[in-house]
Amino acid sequence: MGYERLGSPLEMACSDFFNGEINAIITIHSDKADKEEIPVSYFFRSYEDMPEIEKLALSMCQGEVLDIGAGLGAHSIWLQERGIDVSSLEIQEGLVALMRKRGLDKVYAGDVFEFYGQKFDTLLLLMNGIGIASDLAGLERFLAHARSLLKKGGKILLDSSDLLYLYQEGDGSLLLDLSEEYYGEVEYEFEYNGIRSKPFKWLFIDFGNLDYYARKAGFEVGLITEGSHFDYLACLSMIS
Repeated sequence: MGYERLGSPLEMACSDFFNGEINAIITIHSDKADKEEIPVSYFFRSYEDMPEIEKLALSMCQGEVLDIGAGLGAHSIWLQERGIDVSSLEIQEGLVALMRKRGLDKVYAGDVFEFYGQKFDTLLLLMNGIGIASDLAGLERFLAHARSLLKKGGKILLDSSDLLYLYQEGDGSLLLDLSEEYYGEVEYEFEYNGIRSKPFKWLFIDFGNLDYYARKAGFEVGLITEGSHFDYLACLSMIS
């Protein structure tokens, strides 16, 4: 069977890991940094292996939760095990199938921008899940759509990183071309067993810009905590 019939490199890698290839590695190429090799086990990690920012975000989930870009369901599984009403949304159908095999009850296949008809108390976007916005225009579009997915008083929990450090010189100065696209817009490709995905854009948003666009969209914005490497957790609460 040809790999092209099995889906994306990430779907292939996760399927192989699930079926016993415990040393599977996926390679991530980007236009902003050197290529990186990631053990596929990372996507299946347990609560104990999650960063503190993710653990804090999970503790803040309330009511009905939509885990957007749920991947292999690591966060959804922890919430479901604690009796929280969580729905998992993932665009890659191979990952959706694996989440169901892992025991998640409410799993949806699809693009969040085309997801309608249900409302939630918490929208959860971890592992820089806000990256699905692709760029600043997409962020505005996402925030407008998110309002339609939230109940009165609902909130968005998300983590992201400020990539400005990638442009920092040894003397502390910044080498940044302000005429180019926003520095947090990254182009990625995934590679597994010699199969490479098509390039796709992913957004990393600094807190200042997140605050600006979220308030513009009608959210109150709170910086919950900052991590050790330019990352942070934010809570966006919908203003009625």
